[in-house]
Formats: sequence, structure tokens, C-alpha cells
Amino acid sequence: MYNSLTYPLSVKGLALAVLIGGGMSFSQAFARADQNQTIRLCQGESIELSASGRNATAYQWLKDGRPISDAGPTIAISETGVYEVMSVNEFNCSSEVSDAVIVNVMPPPILRVLQPAVLCEGGSIDFTAAIEGYDPITFEYTVEVPSGRTYKLEEVPDVYEGGAFQVQANYIGMNCGSNKQKIIVEISDDPVQALFDYQINGLGQKGEVLANDEVVFENHSLGENLVYHWDFGNGVTSDQMNPRFRFDDIGQYLISLTVTNQYGCTSSMDLQIDINENYLIMIPSGFTPLDMENKTFFPKMRGVSSYEMLIFNTWGDLIYEMNSMEDPGWDGTLNGKLAPNGNYVYKGTFNTVDGKQVKRTGVFTLIR
Repeated sequence: MYNSLTYPLSVKGLALAVLIGGGMSFSQAFARADQNQTIRLCQGESIELSASGRNATAYQWLKDGRPISDAGPTIAISETGVYEVMSVNEFNCSSEVSDAVIVNVMPPPILRVLQPAVLCEGGSIDFTAAIEGYDPITFEYTVEVPSGRTYKLEEVPDVYEGGAFQVQANYIGMNCGSNKQKIIVEISDDPVQALFDYQINGLGQKGEVLANDEVVFENHSLGENLVYHWDFGNGVTSDQMNPRFRFDDIGQYLISLTVTNQYGCTSSMDLQIDINENYLIMIPSGFTPLDMENKTFFPKMRGVSSYEMLIFNTWGDLIYEMNSMEDPGWDGTLNGKLAPNGNYVYKGTFNTVDGKQVKRTGVFTLIR
């Protein structure tokens, strides 16, 4: 049974119709014909070309410009080629050649899949990642799930259990299918978790990060055979396990670590770091000279090249002066005697390594 498709191929009264066989419907056949009268067939399918010409007594069919033996008004086609026809009348006069019908017999799709597809903890299977050369422009894919039901690839329900899945590729709009390929879905028993912290090199602790400090990132991620991808929030990345990095500019940076194991399971962690100006001055609000830990008054500094700090009593008398990085600080004595409890005033001038001068003034308390 053939369904007729008529194209505008009339030349001087010669018309050419295309009849599609092989169980193909009229609408399917029409959908296969583009503006150049090109028809795609699967291997094993056929079409029938039918010509009708005014006063024609015979026909000459051409394939790729060469005559073929068929002389009747119809011809069965199952091979790739460019097909045309001429009509011949009783006086043996030929018409001009008709427009062409181009027939392409498509080879069966070749489908290759990756094995196995691993179901990561808390995730689902992406079958597109398991198909080599996944091409949704040329092919449509179907997946048969372990229950026996078949879905279009994009309509497969989320997969949370292992099993055998059958995948097939077909040319879009055609019935040319590849052999089914089995994808084995396995559940990963290798947990993956991204974990990290950081410290400032030289301090051995987190603290406040200044511009140009060397930050040491400490990787505590869980999992075997991990691949690391760090993003420092400024366009710079690293694949080291424990990278070191200096931030040149002040601001907030979102540090991201993504770890991937041998099965493609991933985990990510983000941590925001504030980068401050490249100096730090911390002045205590009080001290206790008789305490073992907080026994002197001294500013803690980073990024400072030189400084001067003056200490006054509440009467305005200068009682201590420090300007050396080696100075242990004021120990709470005055002229060899214990200074009284109470409030004292400091005035400090600090010169930073990048040439800035910072002044600080305040009050602190001596406690015994």
C-alpha cells in the first residue's frame, strides 16, 4: 500500500508524484521532504515515484543523471540518489527533465554508552552524560526502565535506585533505530563531602585577613580519589589540594571548593572571606600587670613598618613611650613603683608598609 505525495515538479505537462511504502503514513512521508524535495528513508524502506505526462507513451527515468532501465510511469526506489524523469510521446519526442527528487537512505544510528552510570548519594542519574556524542539535534532517545516501561529521554522519572536501563537512538521523525544499549546504574557507596578551612601563613590561625596576606587553604574533604577545583571568587582557580593564595584587593570573596570522585560524584562548599586593608592595629582596652597572660599594654600590629605610642595619666603627664617593635610594652609601673589602678590615655602614630600614616587615640584601664 502506497500513499501518494505530489510535489510541484511539473515541466511542460509532466508531473511527478511520490508514493511512500514500507508502512509509512502520508503525514510521516510529507514531514520527511524538505524544500529541496529531499526524502530520508530508513534502510529497508522504499518509495515509489509515479510520473504522468500529457500524451506520454513512455518514460525515461534517471538516477544521478544516468538513464535506468525502467520505462513505465512508476518506479520503486530504495537506494540513495537523485531521481528525475522525462516523458516520451508517440513521435519519440522527449520532454524536458523534471525537477529532482533526492532520496537519502540513512544508515542505522550507532549508539555507544558509558558503563557503569553511577548514582551518587542524594542525586539522580543524568543519562545524557552516559551517552557518547549525545546529539539531541539529530537523534531522539528513548529509555526502557527496569519495570519495562519506555520513556522519551527527557521524560524519564528521576532515578534513585540501581538497575539495568535500555537506551535507543532514533533519527528525529523517523523509525531508524539503533540497537538497544544497556546502561547499568550502580549506587555509589563512596561518600563525598567538600570541607575546608583556612589560616593566615605565619600566624597559624584564621584571624583577620589583610590584603597581600598569604592565605593557606586547608582541605578536609571526605572521599577517595578526589579531584579538586577551587574558585577564589576573583576569576582565579586552582586544582591543588591545599592551595595558597594572596588577595591583592580589599573586599568580600566567596571561596568555593568542588570535589569530584572517580565516579563523577561531586560536593561543594562555599566560605566568604573578608579582605581588609593591608595593615591591622589592635589596641587593648585594658591590661592586668599581675596576670600571667595580659601583663603589659602593647598594640598588636600587622603591616606596620614603624610606630610611636605615648601613654599619659589623666593629668596629661607622659609616663611611658614606646617606638620599637621589640618593646614588650608598658608593665604598669611608674618610676619603679606600681602605678595606680584606673584609666590612662594613649596616642599612637603608625606608619604602614604601603606608606600610610594612621593615628589612634583612646583610653585604656589598668586593673590589679
